[in-house]
Amino acid sequence: MALAGKSGKLMVGTNNVTEIKNWSLDLGLDTIDTTALGDEWKNFIAGLKEWSASAEGSWNVAMDAQGQKALQDAYLSGATVSLKLYVDAAHYYSGEAFISSLSVEDPVDDTVNVSFEFQGTGALSYN
Repeated sequence: MALAGKSGKLMVGTNNVTEIKNWSLDLGLDTIDTTALGDEWKNFIAGLKEWSASAEGSWNVAMDAQGQKALQDAYLSGATVSLKLYVDAAHYYSGEAFISSLSVEDPVDDTVNVSFEFQGTGALSYN
């Protein structure tokens, strides 16, 4: 069954990050080539896993001290944050991440927008 994205959210620790309009999650797996001479097909084994995420929304750093400002502060200090990326009201991905990029866009004909890029460090879980 398909899910509507309207129930998703981004949380830092136990705090909701306000004004987020979308988030995305990318999972990766290194594969190690174990193909030997004489093999007719390539063979691989699993290597290291990694994850990264991004989020975009309307800028609200001044009003959202526990969410957007907490992300900005973590970026400025180089600290990790505990992220929860909710797919719906009950299911989410969680892990520790660095904020690898923070971008603020201030167009004359639209709202001020913010985007965050996260680099996961350690395991990602799904609950």
